[in-house]
Amino acid sequence: MIIKKYSNRKLYDTSTKKFITLKDIAKMLNEGKDVKVVDKKTGEDVTEHVFATLIQKHYEQGKKLLDIPDESPLDLIKNRIKIFKIKKSLEVIYSLVKLHSTDKEGLNKIVDELIKEGFITEKAAIEVGETLWKLLKERNVEVEQKIAKKLKLNLEECEKIKKENVRLKKELEELKSKSHFKKKS
Repeated sequence: MIIKKYSNRKLYDTSTKKFITLKDIAKMLNEGKDVKVVDKKTGEDVTEHVFATLIQKHYEQGKKLLDIPDESPLDLIKNRIKIFKIKKSLEVIYSLVKLHSTDKEGLNKIVDELIKEGFITEKAAIEVGETLWKLLKERNVEVEQKIAKKLKLNLEECEKIKKENVRLKKELEELKSKSHFKKKS
């Protein structure tokens, strides 16, 4: 959901085409909706600022605004960081799954991302890169073996069809010759 924030602090819901309040945004979040708030004038993403204000109001109003566990703001931030790290880990794993065994450059970018995000140290990067490269190569061998097996089965099936085709041609020729012989008699 896109919410536009005006300079006078008014919030405008672009889907309902109505002005809304922080309580309305809290309700959307409690319903599990994704909310993005942009500054009407600049187009800048101000979601985090609005959410920070919302969390402040939540605690000022006796923890009744947002449907969140009874945690301190610090716990909320720590949990958010954990979620962010998990999400980043999953993105890295997904990137690895999409990599081809010949994409060394793509692998190096992923290792650089792991360093940047603090998942590994620069010291460990070489070993991690080599291990991932080895795993990619092994995955490629497995895929090639599966393809080869499938091709072998297809080739065997083609050979059977070819032999059957030759047999049927002979049979057809024999029938033609017998039929031709009977016509002359």
